[in-house]
Amino acid sequence: MSQTNLPFKDGQTVEVRSFEHGYRGAWFRCKVVRIYIVEGKLYYSLKYLDYEKEEIHEQQVFQRFEHEEKEWLMVRPSYPSVHKIEASQKPLDVAHGSWKVGDLVDWHKDDCYWSGTVVALKKNEPLQVELYPPPRGEGATYNALRKDLRPSLEWSLEDGWTLPSADGRQGNVLGSAREM
Repeated sequence: MSQTNLPFKDGQTVEVRSFEHGYRGAWFRCKVVRIYIVEGKLYYSLKYLDYEKEEIHEQQVFQRFEHEEKEWLMVRPSYPSVHKIEASQKPLDVAHGSWKVGDLVDWHKDDCYWSGTVVALKKNEPLQVELYPPPRGEGATYNALRKDLRPSLEWSLEDGWTLPSADGRQGNVLGSAREM
């Protein structure tokens, strides 16, 4: 896949995934500073929006994790503000805060978003979120406040924003959130 197929432009705010140990699977808010190709591989120069002291980061847009064959898209548009999901026949609004065990969520911690699954919750207490195992995450379980969660979504050029499934396959397509 080449840059001509990707909708990102210089100056655009995006989310960028990391495979760096300790941050595997975390999504960071960044601004695209420059887009370029080296030896046929697409790179973005990125400025982290929530880490002001960080230098400009050079990111290969498609990466493999360790010895995997699959290439992962490391850049996606900013998380959509609309959460209208076409589920089967009728639309379903994704509501923040009404979490249950098994929900796939993004947890805001340390100025980035970690994807995982709600594994336990009790009334008036933090709920427990288990992060995805490598390469999608760090694989540990943490206490998380409900206010720090958002519904987990995945993005692809072909389908736009979709609901992920617990086994890593993409779910239903988000209707109006495909527009950026």
